[in-house]
Amino acid sequence: MDEGLLGMCVGERRIIIVPPFLAYGETGHGTSVPPQATLVFEVLLVDVFNPKDDLMFVVKEVPEGCTRRTVSGDYIRYHYNGSFQDGTAFDSSYKRNSTYNTYIGKRYVIPGMDKALLGLCIGEKRRITIPPHMAYGEEGVVDLIPGSAVLVFDIHVIDFHNPEDTVDIKVTHKPQECTVTSEADDLIQYRYNCSLMDGTLLYSSDQFDSPSITTLGANMVIPGLEEGLRGMCVGERREVVAPPHWGHGENGAGDVPGSAVLFFELELQKLQKGIPEGFMFVWLGDSPDPLFSAMDLNGDKEVPLEEFSAFIMLQVKEAKGRLRPGFDAGTIIQDMFNNQDLNKDGKIIEDELKLQGESQQVRRDEL
Repeated sequence: MDEGLLGMCVGERRIIIVPPFLAYGETGHGTSVPPQATLVFEVLLVDVFNPKDDLMFVVKEVPEGCTRRTVSGDYIRYHYNGSFQDGTAFDSSYKRNSTYNTYIGKRYVIPGMDKALLGLCIGEKRRITIPPHMAYGEEGVVDLIPGSAVLVFDIHVIDFHNPEDTVDIKVTHKPQECTVTSEADDLIQYRYNCSLMDGTLLYSSDQFDSPSITTLGANMVIPGLEEGLRGMCVGERREVVAPPHWGHGENGAGDVPGSAVLFFELELQKLQKGIPEGFMFVWLGDSPDPLFSAMDLNGDKEVPLEEFSAFIMLQVKEAKGRLRPGFDAGTIIQDMFNNQDLNKDGKIIEDELKLQGESQQVRRDEL
């Protein structure tokens, strides 16, 4: 039999005839093999390996423009089909409709896979052959992997990241005139596409009837998107890669899988400069001095709501003051007026304004 197995390939079938002098000879073997018996074996070679074998792999596909490959310590999400050397399948992540996620180099997977996951690109496909001494050894896995089985994995890398990764921002278009950029407290309108790193589109602003609007710094979007939207000019476009710890984390959200790296295509459409948190109106320079005289447009020593509103809107028009964006201007001005009108008689006089200025409890949306 030793001689008959030489030179066989996996999947090859042979009929091996062994004469008695190369088998059990004159003594035979117990009650099953009589003396001087010629033996006939029908053989199918299921797999083969050498104890000195190392991991083997064949690269099936590598995306163009691969600039980063996996290293030890990275966290990877990948799909796989697992089979034996004869093609018999034993496991598949596709059947579970869920990627296999693990850290590389932490011994969370079999040694052969830990090694095979190094040096991969996002989107890369490989076929990996792992000998049993780098897999489940002589014992195998009950009801799943026979002892001493060679394993074959076809893997597809969906994405990977490192826990130390920050948000990656690439500017794809910037207007020639870029003097005003987005920052905390600004109200912005933007277009976006949000995809997985394999190109699967998750969300797009074009799918909704209303525009995408947010106030930067108000924790209204995930941190990675917030970071990507800062420092933009109107008309600027960016590509932003947000690792999961800047996105939806290990648990994911909605259609976003757990631990997914997100790819955003962004365009800033509108920008309204904001004011600090807690304020509803701020001066962009020094306020008029004396303030009441400036407010009293008709000089009658009293300022009703209509006159107060006209004064505030004039400051905004002349870029001397700013109202909080995203709120109704009339409502803000009404609240400001009510705070100044201490006796609630429907008008502000100079003494009321002085009392507000002297108070140590002045609300930050007041003049």
